[in-house]
Amino acid sequence: MADRDDLTRRSVLKASAAAAGLGLAGTASASEDGGLAGAEPIPCVDVTDARSDLEVVDAASVAPETSSGIGPGSFLLISRGGTTAGCTANFVWDDGDDVYLGAAGHCFLPGETAASKSAGGSFDATNQTVEVCIDCAFGGATGLNGITGGRLVELGEVVYARQSENGVGPGNDFGLVRIPEEARGLIDTSMPKFGGPAGTGTLEAGETACHYGNAVAFGETFLTKGRSGAGLGSTDDVWRAATASAPGDSGAAVQTCNPSVTGLQGAQAVGALTHLTTNGVAGTTMSRAEEMAAEADLDITPRLG
Repeated sequence: MADRDDLTRRSVLKASAAAAGLGLAGTASASEDGGLAGAEPIPCVDVTDARSDLEVVDAASVAPETSSGIGPGSFLLISRGGTTAGCTANFVWDDGDDVYLGAAGHCFLPGETAASKSAGGSFDATNQTVEVCIDCAFGGATGLNGITGGRLVELGEVVYARQSENGVGPGNDFGLVRIPEEARGLIDTSMPKFGGPAGTGTLEAGETACHYGNAVAFGETFLTKGRSGAGLGSTDDVWRAATASAPGDSGAAVQTCNPSVTGLQGAQAVGALTHLTTNGVAGTTMSRAEEMAAEADLDITPRLG
């Protein structure tokens, strides 16, 4: 996974520390570039050595009621060329015939490759193994001491992946992996901790944005995996927010959240978290994700929580 595969523990910690300094509330003023100057893809986490104790199971043997399910926030392990990278899934998508799990396109692609063959690019993204880790948690104070608990369920082939178009990453980063029929009983379309979404929409400036991801330093327990911040606005392709993120979050589902008696309640699906920017995070909108999937002749719609 190119430059994302050779992340050292030191570089991951530095990235996490930098992400921890992002604004957690409030809004930032708009800049001429829309706040996307210097945007960088959120790295996957190198978990090659951390996955050795995980149990690989047949999807049909895992009881849905005892698992955390396959859906928003799922911990994805993507193996290729002797390395395994950890990312976060976004929403469950349906085209009427097959069912897919969304992710960041850059989780499936080498750093120099814009898109998979299915998206008109050159890279064969099907030549890798994608697994969902059920009931997994990072271990240790920084999430780098191994993955504790959990069982691995193998997904199908990567049917679409793009991480940039005409050299632009934000708003052009999305991927899909097929959920095999035998694993569909594990699907849980609601976002852990926040619930929802009940529909799709945009993220307006000042709205509360929520996401649930597997970032080092943040995503180590159920309580810290879920985070919220303030929306910084959206275009047709890109949403932006001031919230905390770090390596491992890449691809995570983002939605608006409304106050409730129990905290924040998920409302509208916004899109996939893909980039760190100079004043927060950014990602691909729901409408843009559907538009991108059409490059592979996939007419997808999200399954709501």
